[in-house]
Amino acid sequence: MDHTTTRPPVAFDWLLMLSLAAVWGGSFFFIKHAVQIFEPMQMAMWRMALSTTLYLPVALAFWSKIDWTRWRALLSVAFFGSAIPNLLFAIAQQHVTSGLAGVLNSLTPLFTLIIGVGFFQMSFTRYKILGVALGMSGAILLILFNSKSGASGNAFFATLCAVATVCYAINANVVNRHLRDMHPAAIASAAFILTGLLFWIGIWLSGAWTAVQTREHGWQGLGYVFYLAALGTVGGNILYFLLIQRTSALFATSVTYLLPIFAMLVGIFDGETLGAMDVAGTGVILAGVYIARR
Repeated sequence: MDHTTTRPPVAFDWLLMLSLAAVWGGSFFFIKHAVQIFEPMQMAMWRMALSTTLYLPVALAFWSKIDWTRWRALLSVAFFGSAIPNLLFAIAQQHVTSGLAGVLNSLTPLFTLIIGVGFFQMSFTRYKILGVALGMSGAILLILFNSKSGASGNAFFATLCAVATVCYAINANVVNRHLRDMHPAAIASAAFILTGLLFWIGIWLSGAWTAVQTREHGWQGLGYVFYLAALGTVGGNILYFLLIQRTSALFATSVTYLLPIFAMLVGIFDGETLGAMDVAGTGVILAGVYIARR
């Protein structure tokens, strides 16, 4: 059975996508400034631990809708949908800008297609193959191009952003295949209930709590992370899972059409600049995403 499509998106689905793009596009600004205060592991542990705390009342409210027998899929949501990519983006944004991180995030639907075809019986066409090839070419262009005046940065750290999108793609396919009939709030909250203790332990082991108290602007940094937890993770995940269930994994991950625009606008507002090659690479990736969805 093909689990990749349900129905064509309607106006409300596009509104959900626009809201999600604004929330997640702005997240790269907060990651950038949080890792200027905390170490990447500390920031990631705070984000996951705070998200767990915020999810507790959500889990209680939707407890009857959680199917705990699907705990493997829920664990995948916690780690591939949040924990691992959160850490990778935190490490990467010590060396790449918000704009580049947001643009590379647009690889998500291409990896969703590749993984979906390879492991989840997603159908494919020549347009999808062409779109993937084009999108990857744009990503390689951005990763290898290093312009001090543009959005691009160190190739290794830019590659970490791309690896994070592989995690997002795995998450999208798992939700699409195994959790379509579970309430979005139940999915997100259950995933964190299963793993939350690990992240609170991580707060202690990583020195994150001490960092808040001893680092300059430590509490301000925690405010940045609270935005990432409350809106980027909790609110964003619930909207995202709702969008997957209402449409398809491929449509939902296409939020990355709009996300780079928000990320680059926020980056420009924060003093970042764009080079011609950055704009060209972005255009190639988005063209690939568009063709792959045909």
